Amino acid sequence: MRFRNFIALLLIFLCGCGSVPQEDAAADDTAKLAVIDKKQREGTQRELVVSMRKPLTLNPLLNEDSTVDAALKLIYEPLFNISEEQSVIPNIGESYTLSPDGMQLTVRIKEGLKWHDGEPIGADDIVYSLDTIERASESSVYKGCAANVSDYEAVDRLTAVIYYNSPYSMAAYNLCFPLIPEHYFGNEDDDSLNPLGDGAYSLVDYDTKEYRLTRAQGINGTPKIENAKIIISPDRETDYDAFEHGITSVLDTNDSGWFGRFSGGDFGKAPYSTNCFEYLGFNNQKEMFKNQTLRQAIAYAVNREEIAEDIYMNNMDVSLTPVNPTAYMSNEESTASYDYDPDEALRTLWSAGLSPYNFAFSILVNEENAERTETAEIIAEDLNRLGMKVTVIKKPFEEYSELINADDFDVFIGGTDFRCGFDLREFLLSSSVYSGTNYVNFSDKTMDTLLDAEIGAIGQEAQKAALKDVERYISLQLPIIGIGFRNGALLTASDISGVTIPYVNNCFAGVERWSFEE
Repeated sequence: MRFRNFIALLLIFLCGCGSVPQEDAAADDTAKLAVIDKKQREGTQRELVVSMRKPLTLNPLLNEDSTVDAALKLIYEPLFNISEEQSVIPNIGESYTLSPDGMQLTVRIKEGLKWHDGEPIGADDIVYSLDTIERASESSVYKGCAANVSDYEAVDRLTAVIYYNSPYSMAAYNLCFPLIPEHYFGNEDDDSLNPLGDGAYSLVDYDTKEYRLTRAQGINGTPKIENAKIIISPDRETDYDAFEHGITSVLDTNDSGWFGRFSGGDFGKAPYSTNCFEYLGFNNQKEMFKNQTLRQAIAYAVNREEIAEDIYMNNMDVSLTPVNPTAYMSNEESTASYDYDPDEALRTLWSAGLSPYNFAFSILVNEENAERTETAEIIAEDLNRLGMKVTVIKKPFEEYSELINADDFDVFIGGTDFRCGFDLREFLLSSSVYSGTNYVNFSDKTMDTLLDAEIGAIGQEAQKAALKDVERYISLQLPIIGIGFRNGALLTASDISGVTIPYVNNCFAGVERWSFEE
């Protein structure tokens, strides 16, 4: 059994964005009572209400919790945003330029932007923010933004340069972290609960139950909604209950199953494509699955369209490879096609001298995930009709994870939440079998060469061509069979208007334009 970080495995297969929420016993009763007691909001001025776990810090660069990170987007703005098509777009940053050798990135901040105290935002704040990320814990939300960074400096008031250890085509995607003010945090305890930001809202006061905010002059204007509040919630189920009972007015959800619970209801819905990729993973160490022909035959027998429609209620972008087809860098049209065709699956086997009756294996799923369980059962049924002997093994998540970690499985259904930027090395690089998230044990020199070439390809045309080669090779080798990328949705109370599809990294982008209908 190889050594892997169990927490990393937990995050990958829950397909969550960010770190494991921190639970707080004292917050349990508070949040759950709030759900029952709707009078909490009666007779008060309408305000924007969201939920998060109890924070250990309101410094977004030291924070380790994804729900806190999302809520802090009301107070802090990211340097750049990422559109639904996965392009990097200006926010605090006006522009960026990657050098021809891919070794340095020059970032320029927009002129005239200010922190809430009126001090100007400058390149020194980029340097201080990167310093903070460098010393943050490995589980902090933005730790990956310092990947491959060797140094950085402010070269003038609005311009900073970031240097890299090796050519890095994905560098721009690591610019999407919130900035924090050097003049404020540099002189204070930067792990404090007294934030100074540049976003739509600023903190007024807080207690053990909630954080109260008021609108501010942020870098993108002043919000129409005057007040906002962040209540402390112990878990995701309570987040859902709070939204359903009208305690909160906003719920950002990309976890599995939201579409079943919120398919109806009187509320606003802004759907978006996530980076949460669901797939069928082979144990490529096993002799049976070293057979490429078998993997291809199975691909023809997986009805991805049916799974997306019937199980995910069309809240999935079907994809064979781990590159989101909605992304501007996708080369889906150039990949090998495996449309559902049981007859072609049989022809593929028989033409290679293989009989489906000689193959028997199991599909492992975590039993708490209804969508994956149903998916496994559909796939097993289709394969059994071909003559194979396929069973479904359902285990509690912890046992499921241990089995995968010990390579004690045939096939599993799981998911991973890819960081933006099309870097698939952790997922499929040979060296990631032991140190990364290559849980399917795929080791292939050609794949390694293609993945490294993509990271070193500088310029959009070169990068897209290199990614095309990667996608094509994945579709031929099929170390995994992709099912698709789940869709999320920003849900809002029915009386809130002006909500648009959120950015990948910022569910509150455009909150300044939100308003309550009269």
